[in-house]
Amino acid sequence: MSNIVDFPLADRPITETEVDALHATAFRDLESTICDCVSMAKIAAQMVIAKDDGTDRELVFAVVHVLEMLDALKAGYYAAWHDEKRGAS
Repeated sequence: MSNIVDFPLADRPITETEVDALHATAFRDLESTICDCVSMAKIAAQMVIAKDDGTDRELVFAVVHVLEMLDALKAGYYAAWHDEKRGAS
């Protein structure tokens, strides 16, 4: 049994300009999701730190590190948005 779905072919090939427009829309649509994730990670980190009794250091590390990673993702997103990361990988 195959799980492959055959999609109908487009009437014409998609141009590079159309692909760029799709990518731009997808990039813009990420902003609210990234910001929501950062906000939730901040709340989680504040709660874990406030209740930390030193018994679950891995949990504190994981939650705080996720916050750091999401903050970096958000900063990278805005840097790319403002064309500050051109050529960086």
